[in-house]
Amino acid sequence: MTKRVLLMAVGTLLALGGLATFLALQGLDAADKWSSVLSLFFAVAGFVLTLVGLFARGSQQSADHAVTGGSLHQVRNVAGDVVITAGGGGTGTPPTTAPAEGQGGGTQSAHGARTAGDLHQIDGVGGTVRIEPPTPDTAS
Repeated sequence: MTKRVLLMAVGTLLALGGLATFLALQGLDAADKWSSVLSLFFAVAGFVLTLVGLFARGSQQSADHAVTGGSLHQVRNVAGDVVITAGGGGTGTPPTTAPAEGQGGGTQSAHGARTAGDLHQIDGVGGTVRIEPPTPDTAS
């Protein structure tokens, strides 16, 4: 267990213990009223968090832990033609490009991806993109 998870678990247990102690000291009738009020706030908070999760997602591309026998390409928000031709075996490290003005804004990830070929991540390019294979004299 990581330190962060352990601290969250201890904090949760302390908060629940404090709430249980508070309600026990209030008596049955008052504790019932407090529980009703707290349930309302937890329900509203859950609804708000659900809406945030549904509508706040950015455009994302993920190839996490992907295993391919060839190349892996992620392309997004390209205002033009994209030409990707078969390349020779790459190093497996993802070259990334900065988004062009007014484009991009999402995330691309390939954490733990294993490829036998090239891995390219292209995001928010305002023009034409062309990835060419290495020439025979530079492939060695």
